Amino acid sequence: MSDTSPKRLGKIPSIRRLPRYLKCLEEYDRQGREIISSTEFSKDLKWLPIVVKKDLQIVSPPTKKRTGYDVKGTIKAIERFLAWENPMPTILIGVGHFGMALLRYGKFKGVDFLASFDSDPAKEGLSVGGVSVLPMSGLEGFVRTHAVEIAVLTTPGDCAQAITDDLVRWGVKAIWNFTSKRLSVPDGVFVQREDLSAGLAELTAKIKHIQGVEETSL
Repeated sequence: MSDTSPKRLGKIPSIRRLPRYLKCLEEYDRQGREIISSTEFSKDLKWLPIVVKKDLQIVSPPTKKRTGYDVKGTIKAIERFLAWENPMPTILIGVGHFGMALLRYGKFKGVDFLASFDSDPAKEGLSVGGVSVLPMSGLEGFVRTHAVEIAVLTTPGDCAQAITDDLVRWGVKAIWNFTSKRLSVPDGVFVQREDLSAGLAELTAKIKHIQGVEETSL
């Protein structure tokens, strides 16, 4: 069975937690630790042991009987499962304040930002986080020449679909969408939409709930 089958991929919540496991394991590795017990791992992550066990099952981590997870081996297993061993050719389109923030962050594993693109002539030639800003007129040629696999969209929503249509036609297979637009793509093309307002809604609801509980108990 291939690693890309739905059964192999497992549940999306588990996949979304894998970067957290990876950061924790890398810290253990920096400390010189070779084995970490599942109990200790769960305690540090503040997740139930059963959650940790089920999450890591999808990456088939190396373990030592009655001792725990092999730290270096589990790091490699997670990176291999997420296809983070060899960063994918990636571009960013829309170098506004948010796009610049993403480029300057510079800590995304699994992607290699080759260039960024913007329609503002004043930004042409700039370097943001070590990534050059190029004109939109050169987008097609760059995508085709560099076999770009992932495009990060941080453009205004009203132009996002048209840009996506072009990217798909030129061979891009994955869109990381930070715009307000829900994109329509053909089968075989993947879109990951990041809705920052959803995270804010969860945060403010938690604050309101906690405040409500505390006020009621007074």
